[in-house]
Amino acid sequence: MVETPHKSRFAPRKRLLRRSRWLLQLFLLLVQLVASNRGVMANGLPSGLGVHVQVWQIDTADLERIRNFGFSFVRWGMSWEAIEKDPGEFDWATTDAFFKKVRHSGLSSIVILATGNHFYSRWLELPADPGVRERKVAAPPESEAAMAAFSRFAAAAAKRYADESVTWEVWNEPDLPVFWPPKPKPDAYAQLAAMTCSAIKMAAPKAMVLAPATASLPIRAPALYGTLAKTEAAGCLDGLSMHSYRISGGRRPDPESVEAENLASRALLERLSGRWRDVPMLCTEWGYPASAVGRATQRAYLARAYLANVASGVQATVWYEWKDSRDDPANPESHFGLQTAQGIFKVEPDDGLVRRLTSMRFVRRLQAVDPQVQLLLFEEGKTSQIVAWLRSDSARTAVAKIAGKAVVLSNYPVIVPGDRAEDDGHGHAR
Repeated sequence: MVETPHKSRFAPRKRLLRRSRWLLQLFLLLVQLVASNRGVMANGLPSGLGVHVQVWQIDTADLERIRNFGFSFVRWGMSWEAIEKDPGEFDWATTDAFFKKVRHSGLSSIVILATGNHFYSRWLELPADPGVRERKVAAPPESEAAMAAFSRFAAAAAKRYADESVTWEVWNEPDLPVFWPPKPKPDAYAQLAAMTCSAIKMAAPKAMVLAPATASLPIRAPALYGTLAKTEAAGCLDGLSMHSYRISGGRRPDPESVEAENLASRALLERLSGRWRDVPMLCTEWGYPASAVGRATQRAYLARAYLANVASGVQATVWYEWKDSRDDPANPESHFGLQTAQGIFKVEPDDGLVRRLTSMRFVRRLQAVDPQVQLLLFEEGKTSQIVAWLRSDSARTAVAKIAGKAVVLSNYPVIVPGDRAEDDGHGHAR
């Protein structure tokens, strides 16, 4: 027999190379799995900070920038009418492609299931409104047949994307005529939410479902939440979603003003249903247009909105939105984006604040002598960190003594090592 020394010499190296490649592939898979679960609580719902996107604006590079910014999930809409273009036939091409991009980016999704469908309801002409994108729309599903058809669409989506890291949200702002035209009907919406949640759970038992995504907090929309609490949706939903826009009489109160309303909303929900005693609250939309508050303040409000919600028991916050998605400069709705429509940051994010904030665990609020000084204690690994800022929308600064150090504060949060947080929790501002 003729020996083959070359074979015997190199075979172990080839096996080692194959094994190394296999281990590398396994490592990359684990990294992707960990990334896709970043920002997901033990209850299975998103946590931390997400951002609203318009599918038609977003490419792979955008999603990479979104993840690097510190967001852990994206919220986007799935239009019933755009997918069920013929009765009973669904076109998933666009959503298939977008889910693939999101999955590869390491992000998860909150997906809004919404819009009417003219096969099941009549056409409506909407009045002119800054929030309206299309004047001619199909009416929302209010008849039993239309609700059943919408539920079938939702169930089909949940079954198709059962393996994705996704939370489903039933409708968007059903308490506004713009999104439930011509006039909101709490009874109809509550019935739709109950039917849709049940259909989704039957099609995909592990699916997570949110509602009602009201335009305001529960304390400002008690009728709709009261109606929803009386339906099977109260026990079916995994969490309650709401929007936290601070718009009042033309004013836009600062983010911290939400905290009292969050606490009041929690108390209301507990009174409305025993099943809502511990239900997670998620803010799935909130933002400030740069045209109203200025670009620098908009950036500060992003961090402060997240912090205000964290400090008052809200599990997740979605900033509206990533890019400006309208082209009318006179319309405030054209200026909510952190970026322009061309993808240029209005204020360059160069300090990694958001990324760091969302990686820390909130502990409690600390008291300051100056009521304008806001102090929150966080844990970061085995260390304590204090997040501090001024409750202001101006360029004012102040010096505060925090954890034994003199710190210059502005309306933009800073992180101060809090090794002496227990001794110096009463920050002294001047």
